[in-house]
Amino acid sequence: MLLDKIRENLDFKYFNSRDLNLIFKSKSVPIKILLQNKIFPEIKLGDFVIKLANKKSELNKAQALRYSVFYKEKKAKPTFPKKIMRLDYDKIDKFADHLIVIDKKRKGIKNKIVGTYRLIRGDVASHFGGFYTSSEFDLTKILNAYKHKEILELGRSCVHKDYRNGTTMNLLWKAIAEYIKLYDIKVLLGCASFPGTNVQEFSKELFYLKSNFSLPKEVSVKSLVNNCLDYNKDNINETDLRTFAKLPPLIKGYLRAGGKVSDTFFVDYDFNTIDLCVVVQIENIDEKYKNKFLN
Repeated sequence: MLLDKIRENLDFKYFNSRDLNLIFKSKSVPIKILLQNKIFPEIKLGDFVIKLANKKSELNKAQALRYSVFYKEKKAKPTFPKKIMRLDYDKIDKFADHLIVIDKKRKGIKNKIVGTYRLIRGDVASHFGGFYTSSEFDLTKILNAYKHKEILELGRSCVHKDYRNGTTMNLLWKAIAEYIKLYDIKVLLGCASFPGTNVQEFSKELFYLKSNFSLPKEVSVKSLVNNCLDYNKDNINETDLRTFAKLPPLIKGYLRAGGKVSDTFFVDYDFNTIDLCVVVQIENIDEKYKNKFLN
């Protein structure tokens, strides 16, 4: 009985568009239009397929992968319902698009989804409570600099430990690039993290990022929690490439593409992470990445 109640809360089908219009009283863009996605092409490479999840079962399998990585592997703290269901989910999942990488020939395991990325466009987020990133960072300058429909939040990046290689990440980035072109996105944002909650452990890396990759003032982002770090500058070379090499892979990927980060951080004790807000302005993407993914 308990499981049935939880499953009801995970229903993947959207509300009736007329009901949503009444709830949110949208005067500009009808909810029905917002939820009508453009046709996103499947991408195939050998035994792999990358697509948008379009069935409840696909979303649940992506959430199961997220649970395995975030809660079992990285020691985030699940709520009781998540622990029972072994799924990572929140209210944003219902209104986001979910990229999934499927290994068609994965043997012995029912869940063939080996990678996933959650995408939510600004025009959708503005009607359904905002971005996930807004719960940790003040995005006012980003929202003032761009139209809502030009903003795409990337989140819940997740790859099975047996597939953390160039092939899987290239598939995900290729699909994100297609999505950017499909919706004419101008800026990407999201949270990227260091593991654990001991900020001093990563003081060298945080100082290095603040010194070399901080966002420009016109689109700067600040943590919602006042935080300060006692940087021991005598022990830090702010241009040390060895420090760059020690950064988490996701942060390095964003930076190589031309991304910048917030100069303040947010400690997420539930997810057991130290979060930075990463922003990638499409016009500033490195030429190598533009030629590889966006042309």
